Amino acid sequence: MVMELSRDILERLRKDFDRKEARIIIGPRQVGKTTVLKRVAKHCSVRKIPYVYFNLEVPAHAEYFARPMGVVLKELTAKGQVVFIDEFHYLPNATKLFKAIFDQYPSVRIYASGSSVIEMHKHLKESLAGRRLLYRVFPLSFAEWVPSRSKVRLPGSWSAAVPKRGHAALRRLSEEFVIFGGMPGLVHEKTAGDRKRLLLDLVETYIQKDIKALLREEDILSFNRLLSLLASQEGGILSEISLSQMLNYSLRQVRKDLAILQQMFFLSVIKPFFNNRGRELKQANKIYFFDTGIRNAILRDFRSLQDRDDKGELWESFVLAEMQKNLGVGQDIHYWRTRRKDEVDFIIVQDRTPVAVEVKSKLSGPDIPQGVRVFLQQYPDCRKAVVLNNDIFQKVVFDGREVIFAPHYYARLIPALFRK
Repeated sequence: MVMELSRDILERLRKDFDRKEARIIIGPRQVGKTTVLKRVAKHCSVRKIPYVYFNLEVPAHAEYFARPMGVVLKELTAKGQVVFIDEFHYLPNATKLFKAIFDQYPSVRIYASGSSVIEMHKHLKESLAGRRLLYRVFPLSFAEWVPSRSKVRLPGSWSAAVPKRGHAALRRLSEEFVIFGGMPGLVHEKTAGDRKRLLLDLVETYIQKDIKALLREEDILSFNRLLSLLASQEGGILSEISLSQMLNYSLRQVRKDLAILQQMFFLSVIKPFFNNRGRELKQANKIYFFDTGIRNAILRDFRSLQDRDDKGELWESFVLAEMQKNLGVGQDIHYWRTRRKDEVDFIIVQDRTPVAVEVKSKLSGPDIPQGVRVFLQQYPDCRKAVVLNNDIFQKVVFDGREVIFAPHYYARLIPALFRK
C-alpha cells in the first residue's frame, strides 16, 4: 500500500476552499502538485461537491480545450462546481477562461497547476489581479518527510526540548534528509541506490524537458556546466562575472540563465540585508538550490556528511528550505555581510524587524558567533538570534537579547518567532 503523505499546503487550500478566486498552484516538477490537486478533488468527493478534472498532458483532455471557448465555458460551468486543470500552461486562453469563470460564474472554482513562473506569466498574460490566489508547492519539509521513516516526534515549540534518544534519531534522520532531499517520490524507494537513481533521472528530466525547451540546442552543454558550477558554489557570494569567465559565456547569457533557473524554482537567490551602511554588502547575492538531493545529484555526490567538505553549505541549504516552507505573510529572508567580513548566514525579516540566524555544523558550547554579536550590536531592533547546530539546545542572553542554540531540525520554527 502506498503511503499517503501529509502536506501542509492542503490545510491552506482547505481554509480557502470557499473563496471564489482561481487557485494557481506552482512549483518544480515532481514536488507533488498533481497529488495536491487530487487530494482536493477527494475532499470534493467527500463533501459531495461535483467537479471535473483535466490533465492537459493527456491528448484527449487537451482536445477538450481546443474547441471554441464559449462551448468549453458552457460545458465546464454546467458539469462541475470545481474545475481542476493540471499542467494549465498548455491552455492557450487560460487568462480569458479563468477571468470569465470568475466574473460570470462565482459558484465555480478553478484549481490550476503549473511548473514555473515563466509559464504563469506567459499563459496568464492579462491581469488577474484580485481574481487569483497563488500557492507554491515545495518538496517535502523535514516534518512532512519524517513520518515516512520513523515515529519520532519533532518539537512543536522552542520550549520543547527533545529527549536524548529522540534527538539522536532526529539527528540521524536529518543527516539522511540533507543527502537525499525531500522529493516526494523518494519516499517509495527502498534503497539508497534507488534514491540516487531517481534523483539522477529527475535532474535529467528537468534539463531535457523544461530547460531545453527554453534554450537553443548549442546552449545545453554550457547550461549543464553552469549548473555544476552553481552547485559547487552553493551558499557562497555569487559572482556573475566569474561565472562568465569560467564558462567563456557572455555576462548577458549568464544572467538570462540564472533568471530561468530562478523562475523555474530551481534556485533561491538570497539578497543582502542592509541599512544604508557603506560597510555592508549591498549588491552581491547568494544562491541555493531548491532541494539538497537535486543539488547532490547535479554534483553526483551522495556521500555521508562525515565524508564531505561541503556539509556546512548543505546544512545552510536545509535550514533555508525549512524556513521558506514555513514563511508567514510579509516575511523575507536575506543574508548579512560587511566589508570587514562579519557575516550572518540568514536574516529573516518581518515588518522591518530582523531575526539573525546562523548555521553551524558543530559547536562545543553555546558560544555566540562573532557575526551574530556584531549584528546584534549594530541592529538594536533585532530582539532574537538563533544559532543552529548539531547537538546544543540552550538559551543565553547577549546585550539584553535572547540567543537560542538549537539543533538544525528546529529551523521550521524560526518564522514563528515573530508571533506575539
